[in-house]
Formats: sequence, C-alpha cells, structure tokens
Amino acid sequence: MYAHLSWFPTGESRRYEKFGQHGAQFGRNVPKQRFVALPGRLTPGAWELKTRYSHLNLDRFLKGQYNDLTVGVNWYWSDRTRVMLDWIHPVTTSAAVFGETDSDLLALRFDFNW
Repeated sequence: MYAHLSWFPTGESRRYEKFGQHGAQFGRNVPKQRFVALPGRLTPGAWELKTRYSHLNLDRFLKGQYNDLTVGVNWYWSDRTRVMLDWIHPVTTSAAVFGETDSDLLALRFDFNW
C-alpha cells in the first residue's frame, strides 16, 4: 500500500484518465507556462511538491517488511521534460532480503519522454 500527496504551487493539477494507455492512470502533466529562460523573458514551468509513504509486508513469505517515506519536488519544463529531486528514507526489518536498514537517499533525476 502507499499514499501519495502532491501540490502544484504554480496552479496546475493532475489529470485522471479513466481509459488511458495502461488503463486508469494519471495523465501527462502540462505546465500552464513552459520553462523559458531568455534575456527579458523568464517563465517558471510547473513546480510540484510531493510526499509518499509506502509499505510492503512480506512476512508471510519470510522476507520482512519494507517501508519508505519520500519527500520531493518535481520541476516540469514542458509536458515532456522534468527534473525530480527526492529525499527517500527507507526502513526495513531484519528479515528483509538485504537485512535491516534505516537509511537516507538523495535522488536527482532528469526525465525526458515522448
């Protein structure tokens, strides 16, 4: 199970596609203004603040429990380009495949899709 919350301070919202390419899914985010940085012209693109909590219980398979908290920001330059920065805090039990952990990860990703 997981719970995901996000907010666009630039005013965008997520589109829900009942009959998307892979069934019911969130659609592509489209910024109200594309990111542009030219002399005399600067538009921000879209900014999304997000958090997610995930839980996976594999105790019945003797593989432990996996939990993580993610907090991050997405910066959409266009509907096909974004920069993602996430802080991820995983916590696993000793029965997990790679043992117990209480760690912190910082992930920076650039996503270009078509």
